[in-house]
Amino acid sequence: MDCFIHQTHGRMRVRIASLKGNLPFCRTLVRDLSALPGVQRVAANEISGSVVIYYNPSVVQSSSILRVFQRRKLLGNIVAFPNANVRPLPAVRRAKAPAPDWVSETVNFASRAIVKTLLEAALQRTGQIILKKILP
Repeated sequence: MDCFIHQTHGRMRVRIASLKGNLPFCRTLVRDLSALPGVQRVAANEISGSVVIYYNPSVVQSSSILRVFQRRKLLGNIVAFPNANVRPLPAVRRAKAPAPDWVSETVNFASRAIVKTLLEAALQRTGQIILKKILP
């Protein structure tokens, strides 16, 4: 039984083939994992055999979460294991490349044409309604 474990800061995914198609067991795991302090949310998918755990790493360690799986004898052949020293990646913000002038001009022209057409149609309908009221 292969077990894949992937972890990022505050999130862990465990894929176990024996969970596939076993809804009652998935519900039991969700209940057990949700009872741990620091676990914020647990989602199990019996179709894929995957369990995702969102947790507060300052309250609960990933090893405590994995003990729940270990108690149920689910951590057989671990193919991938989480890095215990995972830290959140710094946010990288890239400046958007400015659009070429011809793109801005084209978008500007098209939006003006659309607004003009819509306003003309609205004014024409309004005028027709007024005329119908004046001239029955």
